[in-house]
Amino acid sequence: MNKRCTILPILLGRQGGFPLREENKWRSFLLAFTLTLMLLAFIMVLTVMAVQPSMPRQNSRDDPPEISYRPVAGDALTMVVVGRAQDGSAGDFLLIRFNPQYGQVPLAMLPPETLVTLGGERLTLSEAWERGGGVSVREALSERLGITVDRYAALSRDIFIRIAQKTGTVVFTLPYAISYERDGYSINIPAGERRLDAQDVADIFSCPVFEGGALGKSELLGDLAAAIVNQNLDAAGEKLSSGLFKLAVNLVDTDVSAADYELRRDAADFISRLDTDVSGSLAPAGTLLEGGGLELSEDYVSLIRRYFGAAA
Repeated sequence: MNKRCTILPILLGRQGGFPLREENKWRSFLLAFTLTLMLLAFIMVLTVMAVQPSMPRQNSRDDPPEISYRPVAGDALTMVVVGRAQDGSAGDFLLIRFNPQYGQVPLAMLPPETLVTLGGERLTLSEAWERGGGVSVREALSERLGITVDRYAALSRDIFIRIAQKTGTVVFTLPYAISYERDGYSINIPAGERRLDAQDVADIFSCPVFEGGALGKSELLGDLAAAIVNQNLDAAGEKLSSGLFKLAVNLVDTDVSAADYELRRDAADFISRLDTDVSGSLAPAGTLLEGGGLELSEDYVSLIRRYFGAAA
């Protein structure tokens, strides 16, 4: 059985436009939780871009709906979502920002070996998780990237599937098939355009080896994550968001509060009604060190600050 997942991402890079994948998906839970709560979400990344990206802008509509609420700067919120393994260790780290004032939800999927700082000490994201859970991860990312990470959430595969089943599917194009074994079962997802459900997405995230290593994995999962948000924006609307938030907040390890959701409820509904793609992912760029750590490039850190807002 081939244990290598060969998936070559297809990027739609355009000058002046944020590189977005045709289709993506991951934590629909993320979408609802994130868009609904601050429209954060649990989502991931894209590729190292040859052009400077800019987030997608709203498309004009011939007959736009009546919108009584306009988001303000105070509605913005940044969150880190941690994928947790069965043994409690951390897998992938999704950095996501709810920025409704500009109709944007930028994402960045970071590998567990990404080097950060915590109290001036150098360590990896996985080590920060072991040191103090989500709080330490939130603080370490804030310190290393020079941004303010407001909240964290950590969830397992089973919880993700349970929540994602409530939000819908995603259409995604796999250039190559994914094939590996998990828990004695063969996982086979054919290449081509497919409609993926929560189980399919979880299986993709669980693939043990990706083409391009850690950066290739972040690239693919970021594309998938952005697609989830863009194709399931209705989960952030008034009709669905309240129930999804209650389900998510009761199942997930998080410091998100009911107040976080209520304060951004109108902003999330505003985002849900936009007739455009709001999400794009920033692929991590840097150097893989001999010791196994990923040193993010300063250009990439500057890019993160551009879209996530530099700390005051």
